[in-house]
Amino acid sequence: MARCKEFDRDDVVDKAMQVFWQKGFEATSVQDLVDAMGINRGSIYDTFGDKAGLFDTVIKRYLSGSASHSLIDGAENSDPRATIEGFFQTLTGRCGGPDGRRGCLMTNTLTELCSRDQAMAKRLGGGMLRLEDALCTLIRRGQEASDFTTGADARALARTLVALSQGLLVIAKVGPGPEALDDIATTALSLLD
Repeated sequence: MARCKEFDRDDVVDKAMQVFWQKGFEATSVQDLVDAMGINRGSIYDTFGDKAGLFDTVIKRYLSGSASHSLIDGAENSDPRATIEGFFQTLTGRCGGPDGRRGCLMTNTLTELCSRDQAMAKRLGGGMLRLEDALCTLIRRGQEASDFTTGADARALARTLVALSQGLLVIAKVGPGPEALDDIATTALSLLD
């Protein structure tokens, strides 16, 4: 008779996320995961397939709670300016906090794996495109309502805001301080006027 799992899946995924976020995918060993998650190797393999399967689960969970997820969800109905400003405020707030120097798990993964892992590049590239599409929708809506005075192409602006948000997350890793991060966000938002 098979034993039933005696752990909370969400809890162990959260613990694995912390390890991957701190060490990166390649530097994280299965033993690191066993130690952090408090479950045995067999349970990891039975539940997630392998380290890559667990990492895939972690990335999905991370993205579902990210600042971009809220922006994407609100693109059609929320106030364009407040939504974009809130997105950048969330980023600067997280980056300026005690964990800010570890950066964004997605951004870290982009730089670590995507040049040699096509499946991960496709998954994270899709996430970046969803963010770009949502920003484009918000910018167009803001332009139509005359909330944004810029006449620049909405798609080009959206791509620029994605690039600036990712740059902000990378710059935060060297700890420039909240003033520098706020300057980046303020400049990014000024492109809308």
